[in-house]
Amino acid sequence: MKLIKLAAAALITMSSLTAQAGLLSIAAPAPVSVEVSSINNFKANLPVGAEYTIGGNLTSAVNGPVHLSFNFLGKEAGYYNIFKSVLGATTYSIDTTLPSPSFSYSDDFTAGELINFSFATGGWGVSPNTVANGFNTLADGVVSFAIALDTTFDGVFYDAILFFDDTGARDDDNHDDLVIGVKATVPESSTFVLMLMGLAGLFAARRLKA
Repeated sequence: MKLIKLAAAALITMSSLTAQAGLLSIAAPAPVSVEVSSINNFKANLPVGAEYTIGGNLTSAVNGPVHLSFNFLGKEAGYYNIFKSVLGATTYSIDTTLPSPSFSYSDDFTAGELINFSFATGGWGVSPNTVANGFNTLADGVVSFAIALDTTFDGVFYDAILFFDDTGARDDDNHDDLVIGVKATVPESSTFVLMLMGLAGLFAARRLKA
């Protein structure tokens, strides 16, 4: 019985390592955190007093493989806006017209490495009309996105939520033209698999001894 309790505790501990907060972080240049704007259409979907960071860029906080899931949460804009990410030869995208937009993939990262994605707008007269992660700034006259880390949207936890602003006007800081939720998990490691095999061997040996 003692062996079973020990094994169960070990399994719970190991499995908790496969999904954890703090896998993503925000890098400069010069990010500024502010309370979500009162004119953001999705303010009520977020926790009271929720903040997002404007001018920052999303990075991995860990070394190694991370599984990323990108999910459409909403949009306010009438413009055609699109979110893209590229892995190898594959381009994934979420836009404001798809019925159930989401995608996911796994990639290897080093701590501080930028997550690959960009936003673009079809808004008339907006130039430039794209912003890639790594080039998000506070400068006026460009499209931008805000980032909220480790928060919920309609009660569902996300490691990051991205809020796109297609106007480029910082005075109109609503950042609700395309909202993307990001979930990050660490894939089960070979160590976990080996531990399961070892535990199976212990159980088998105990049964034979009995």
